[in-house]
Amino acid sequence: MLIKKLILIIICSTFFIFSSNSSNNKLFAANDPGTFIMNMTLNAIKNLTNSSVSSEEKEEKFGELFDNNFDIPSISRFVLGKYWKSASLDQKKEFIKTFRNYIVKTYSTRFNDYSGQNLKLVKFENESNPKLFLVYTVLETPDAPLIKINWRVGKKKDKFVILDIVIEGISLAVTQRSEFVSVIEQNNGKIDSLISLLKEKI
Repeated sequence: MLIKKLILIIICSTFFIFSSNSSNNKLFAANDPGTFIMNMTLNAIKNLTNSSVSSEEKEEKFGELFDNNFDIPSISRFVLGKYWKSASLDQKKEFIKTFRNYIVKTYSTRFNDYSGQNLKLVKFENESNPKLFLVYTVLETPDAPLIKINWRVGKKKDKFVILDIVIEGISLAVTQRSEFVSVIEQNNGKIDSLISLLKEKI
């Protein structure tokens, strides 16, 4: 339960810091993935307690941020697991759209979970693929041990995108895939059953 709450905190911190204002977006230009992650989280801390932003506005911004800064198609393929290959083109498109809306609806309501945590950069390094990186950070929580948080970041053209967040060894993407595949298997391998379930939660 603690890990799930921490995942919610980090996701919300990650998303909320961007602005649709183009001048503000310049603040987040980064030459390395470590700076990319830290710019996001440091600015998130300043905005998460903004009581002047309505829940509707947060959800709208959250959706824009998810679209612009996470690799939604790649994450969608991963979380659908072995069923991605067997899905039709229409099912893939519908799943990506529904998964996106499900994430936005779920996490846009969690901004109040933040309670003074502070993220610090440890290091970043390339994976074997030169366009993939791991960013190592630690989360400082008052009166609690440090929590290790690793970010899997990709480079697409001239921008960084987040592919996964791993908290104390627990991958958000892997956890989501396990849940989704389980739903599909409980429904005789029907991908449409998962899509319908997600739509009910939106």
